[in-house]
Formats: sequence, structure tokens, C-alpha cells
Amino acid sequence: MRYYILICALACLLLWGCEEQKTLYASLKAEHTGIDFVNQLTYNKEFNIYTYRNFYNGGGVAIGDVNRDGFEDIYFTGNMVSNKLYLNKGNFQFEDVTEKAGVMGKRSWSTGVAMADVNGDGWLDIYVCNSGDVKGDNRQNELFINQGDGTFKEQAAEYGIADQGLSTHGVFFDYDRDGDLDLYLLNNSFRAIGSFNLKRNERYIRDSIGGDKLYRNEAINLSGKPENRFSDVSEEAGIYGSIIGFGLGVTVGDVNRDGWQDIYVSNDFFERDYLYINQGDGTFREELTNQMNSISAASMGADMGDLNQDGYPEIFVTEMLPEKDGDIKQKTTFEDWNKYQENLRNDYHHQFTRNMLQLNNGDNTFSEIGRFTGIEATDWSWGALIFDMDNDGKRDIFVANGIYQDLTDQDYIDFIASENTQRMIITREGVDFKTLIDSIPVRPVANYAFHQEGEMQFNNRAKDWGLATPSHSNGSAYADLDNDGDLDLVVNNVNMPPFIYENNTTTFFPENHFLRFQLLGEGKNTAAIGTKITLKYGNQLQYLEHMPMRGFQSSMSYQPHFGLGATRTIDSVFIDWTDGRQTLLTNVSSNQTISVRQSEAVQNGKLVASSSAFVPLLEDVTGALGVSFRHQENNFSDFDRERLIYQMLSNAGPKITKADVNADGLDDFYVCGAKDSAGKLFVQQNDGTFQSTNGSAF
Repeated sequence: MRYYILICALACLLLWGCEEQKTLYASLKAEHTGIDFVNQLTYNKEFNIYTYRNFYNGGGVAIGDVNRDGFEDIYFTGNMVSNKLYLNKGNFQFEDVTEKAGVMGKRSWSTGVAMADVNGDGWLDIYVCNSGDVKGDNRQNELFINQGDGTFKEQAAEYGIADQGLSTHGVFFDYDRDGDLDLYLLNNSFRAIGSFNLKRNERYIRDSIGGDKLYRNEAINLSGKPENRFSDVSEEAGIYGSIIGFGLGVTVGDVNRDGWQDIYVSNDFFERDYLYINQGDGTFREELTNQMNSISAASMGADMGDLNQDGYPEIFVTEMLPEKDGDIKQKTTFEDWNKYQENLRNDYHHQFTRNMLQLNNGDNTFSEIGRFTGIEATDWSWGALIFDMDNDGKRDIFVANGIYQDLTDQDYIDFIASENTQRMIITREGVDFKTLIDSIPVRPVANYAFHQEGEMQFNNRAKDWGLATPSHSNGSAYADLDNDGDLDLVVNNVNMPPFIYENNTTTFFPENHFLRFQLLGEGKNTAAIGTKITLKYGNQLQYLEHMPMRGFQSSMSYQPHFGLGATRTIDSVFIDWTDGRQTLLTNVSSNQTISVRQSEAVQNGKLVASSSAFVPLLEDVTGALGVSFRHQENNFSDFDRERLIYQMLSNAGPKITKADVNADGLDDFYVCGAKDSAGKLFVQQNDGTFQSTNGSAF
């Protein structure tokens, strides 16, 4: 009997161990998927992390149905290896058709990739950004036009977008609402970071080759033959294109819900980010400093999406702050107060070393809530994606993470600064790059999967969900690769195979439903990029803007996807097309993909406001009540006196205290002033207003 009990106990332990291995996301091996791509990097004396600062920025991922068979395909970009296109055969089986399709690319350092129907013929094309500083390579970006027969033809030069800058990513969208797709091209500066005089802000000086660009689509026949080409309209449209633009992330969306798509650009190093607000007349106005109080310093990837279900998109930007205290001390350096003030004086804005989540207030302002939500520290982070990872009806955040060799490691900095090291690596023959680079620590780190628990609170579930394998991850993209109703995930890694994650939500949580759309646009914007979808059910609202290119160097599924939780029926679906027409669907059942045609939309006015009206909780009545006081802080730095304090204490603002100073039964209040500034006493009147009194006494 004892042996029987022991055998049963062992069996239970084995079963329990098997259950432990099951996770929401299952990592699939190359033996099953057929995807054998690896973005393998090797360095030499001429080309390495010291001669090219973006050496380890990695490559992107694009997902889309290029052969229109109902399964979404995958394209990887490589830096020193050829790009690859894999056709989806179903059941997570993929076929490498790169050579047959003709999309390998002829440039040596590919970065971002976008899938879009550039010529409006109904077939997805592939636009590849090229960068690097490889001898003999002219870096031209490549546009592979889908021929509809399984092959592509490279025509970037014919279309006028064979840009030769250090390109990071391209986003196709209809900024002027004329029915075709235009292009925002994100570039990274040619100049070495140490060569700038930061006191001379060069933001408004245009670099015609290396700066960011806005290309307007002038018209293309449906046959695919260009009548005209893309035109560079950057300057007339109000787009910065300077040598201090270190663009790493770009995401497009209608942030103010006025019907015109806006642009957010995240810049690395000292230059601040840009928020371009579309004026609806072919121009943009850069508004970041007016709408955001603080931003990331070394901004990386960026995404936008409605996280709090109010109908306005939030903006998430990644940075390089580690989560663990030891890693912060090992990896992170912070600018001191004097450098921070110098940046402000030279118009680089308030920048801080951490991820930023900008809450859209719906009134042309944002509130930065990254630390409040718990997503501010994720290490050296690249991809930033907002999507519902478990179909529970709340959008989550995925962060692709890691740098292959970290030049900011403090031990390494001390190592190369020592005289012994310098004598060893710098000789008459030159610099010993092998010793110099081999000494850089290689530290793979886990990606992050922030599950939204509700009320804008997030919890990292990467380990529980099977997404925490240490890696050096860069571009990432989501799509329902097996058409089972949940979003799978593809991640491009440096010096290791990519992650192909199967999402098991429909198996693990069958009570969580979904709704997916296939948007059929008119004219040359065949996939209806820029269309907005709003779901209303019970007292819930979900809002999504169809914009596949986002995150970091990557392009997502072309089927807008909503997780619904336990909801089985959607009361109303409002679809706002880019030309102002609308489609209304009612009593829509979950767990299906709905094809919607723009040609069937109505144009007789708005069916309903697509977003929640902004109703402030509090009203500013300062002036109406007669309160007139402006605090003026004196210019003093606590750090000059106490070098070791963590933050300044003397500029916390004025104290306010209340009391009934004249015994009339009404509360009065006194506001303190800073050094060399007077305080003020406000006495309440019978009508509820306040009157300043005893000014001479203070």
C-alpha cells in the first residue's frame, strides 16, 4: 500500500511539474516553425560598436498577408545577414521564400521594415530602411513592390524614396487625407555624439540628407507604374530635419481626435522628442513642450494606444533605466543638476532617465504617469507595444529588451580608463579593438510583459507568461498567426534566434472573447490605414486606430483586434473612415472577423461622437474668487551645499495654511513666499470670495 501511495504521489508531482511548464505564451523552436533566421553580428577593426554607435540596435519585424491566402507572413531585417521573408503555411509552419520572392535586399545594414500597399493595387509591399556606415554601401532604402505572383520588384528609386540617410523606420499614412499613403521617414544623425556644441541648438538647421523627412505621395496608377513620385515636403510641412535628430522611434495617430493623424518621434541622446500636431492644411505644428511637462532622455521605441478606455490614445516611450537597484548602480549614470539646467536653457526640455507613459487628458495636454503605473524601469529597452495580450478587454504593454554589449557598464568604464588598459590597447600599430570590445560585458536580460490589472495599474507577468527568456531583443510585432483569435508575438534578437511565441489565450482562457476586423478601403489606401474603431457595450468603451507601423523598427498585423473579456455581444461598433464617413454596426457577436467596406459607409453627418467627451473633475475658479498669488522661487541649488542628497528640499513650493484669522466664522488662508518674496494673507468674504489684506505686514 505504501508503494502504491508513493507511486501516486510521484505521478502527481510529475503532472504538477508538467502543468508548471505550460504558459500563456509558448516559445516555438525552429524545428517546428521552419524559421531559421538569426541576426548574427560580428565586428572588425573598421566596423564595430566604437566606429558605429548603433551597432547593436538590431533589426525589425513586419507581419502581413503578402500573398493574400488568409495567413499573415513574417519578414525579418538583418544587419550583417540577409533579410528574410517567410510565408505562413498554417499551424505555425513557415516557408523561406526570400530568394524566390526577390526581397533579400542588396544593402548591408537593414533596420526598420514596413508592410504597406504603397501603390494601392491591393497587395502589400515591403519598405526596408538601411543604415550603418559600411564601406562601399550607399545605404539606399529599398521598396519591394509586390507583383501579385509571389515575386517583388525593388523600385525605391523610381518612387523617389531611396533615401540615403541613416534610416531607422518608415511609417506610411495619409497625412493629407487625399486617399493615398504618404511616408514619414525617421533618420538618425550622421554626426558623432561628442562633436556637438549643445549651447548652439541646431534643431532648425535642415540637413538635406540625414534629417527626418515627410514624403507626400503625388499619385500612382493602380497598375503599379508611377505617374509621379513621392515628393519631399518636409520643410513646407513644418518637419524638423536637423543634424541633432537621433530618431529611434516613430508612431502615428490622431492624438487630439480632430480627424487628422499626428506624429510622435522619440529621439536618443540630448535632443528632445517631437510631437507634431496635424493642422489639416498640409502642415504640422510641433507642440511637445506645450503639451508634455517631461519626457524620456534617451528615448527609444514608441507606441500609442488607448489604455484607460476614454477614447484618447496614450503615448508610451522606452528608455534605459534598470528595475533592480544593483543594476541601476552598475549601468546608469544621471545628469547632475547643473547639466539639467543647462539643457533647459538651450531648449532641450525636461528629460529624465526612465520610461514615460503619457496619459492623454483629452484637452491637448498629457500627464506623465509612468511611475504611478509601475512601468518606468525595464532596462535597455527597444520595442514598445500596446495590445491586449490575454483578450481580457484591457490593453497591456510589451517591452523588447536588452543590448548585446553595454558600453555604459561602470566596471567596463573603469577598466578602459585605467592606464594599464590604455597601454595594452593603444600601441604604435593603432587601437586593439578586439581586446577593447571583447571586454565589454554581455548580459542578456528578460523582456517585459505588463498586464493591466485595471485602473491603469500594471504588473510584469513576463515570467508567468513564458516571455522572460534572457535575450537581446529589438524589433517586435504581434499578429494572429494561426487565426485562433488571440495575438501571437514575434521578436527579432541579436546573436540568437528570434522568438516565435504562440498565444494560448483561447485555450487557457476560453471565457475571454475577441473581435477582429478586416478593413477594405477605397482608392489607393486599400487597407484603410488611419481608420478609427470604437466599441461600446454596457458602460464600456474601447477605441483603436488602425496603424500597423509602430513600436521599434516594426510593422504589425493588418487586422485590428479587440479583446473583450467575458462580453459576448457588442452593442455598437462605430467605424470612422479617414474621409469622414462612418459605418455603424449593432448587436455584433464576438469571436469573429468582420469585413467592413468603406464604400458602404454613410456621409450624412456623425452617427455618434467616437470618443468620450472630456469632462474635467475640477474647475479653476481662482480668478472668480479673487485669489491672486504667483509663487516665485529663488534661484538656489541645494546640491551646491549638500552634494549627497537625493533630491532638492528647498524648492518644494509654498506652504498653505488655513484659519479663521478675524473670527467671523469663515476660513481664511495664508500662502508662504520663497526667500526674498512676500507671503500673502487672503480673508474670506461673506459672498465666498477672498480679499488680500495686511500686505504691508508681510
